[in-house]
Amino acid sequence: MKRSAWAITVVLVLLALVAGWFFGLDARHAVALAGAAFAAGIANGLLESVDVPRATLAPLPEPVRGLSDLQALEFSLSSTEPGTRAVREVHALALAVTTAHPGAARSPALEALIAKAQSPELSHHELGTIADELERIVLLQPVAPPRHTPPGDP
Repeated sequence: MKRSAWAITVVLVLLALVAGWFFGLDARHAVALAGAAFAAGIANGLLESVDVPRATLAPLPEPVRGLSDLQALEFSLSSTEPGTRAVREVHALALAVTTAHPGAARSPALEALIAKAQSPELSHHELGTIADELERIVLLQPVAPPRHTPPGDP
């Protein structure tokens, strides 16, 4: 057992002895309480040293972003100047769409947006142009939905 497990065991036994004195237990009951505290401390130490592999859940798949995301973004950009959130959203959409459609033709503006690690400052017109291009890419080259195969099927 580790040193910390022994310290916990000692603290539990001391608490049991203090509780026995405080509640006025007779000697036999106080010894039984201290013995139970000692056994609990030992069990805690043993369980602390057991290394059992735990089942972990697989991470949820990233949702495929598509035409509805682009149209919602275009609607939100149509009335006001783009903010930081809109620029980040266009940057994330551009990365997702170009990853899903690697063979699609891209403009130099879209290539420049994808190449930057952080989303750059873009004007309202530039965001609209990039959103239109992303929509064109999504509409021209639809991604096939993933096929569900039951376990055991090839």
